[in-house]
Amino acid sequence: MFPYADNPDAYWTGYFSSRANDKEYTRRASYNYDASNQLYAEGVLNQQLTDDDINQMLDARYTMLDVLGINQHHDAITGTGK
Repeated sequence: MFPYADNPDAYWTGYFSSRANDKEYTRRASYNYDASNQLYAEGVLNQQLTDDDINQMLDARYTMLDVLGINQHHDAITGTGK
């Protein structure tokens, strides 16, 4: 059954591999992302941040969200990428 091929000479390997380390890194990154969102919201609501701080934090949040989205893609997390 493995490796899986969906086209001639197009093989998928690692189908449903465990990738425990990657999954743990993703969980930790998600926790950090959620915690940073809470701190960001608290800082904005308490008006403790300057406009420059807010822009830097938003850029960092968007970057982290993009990286998490790529890493959580079904081909990345299960190891089914070609």
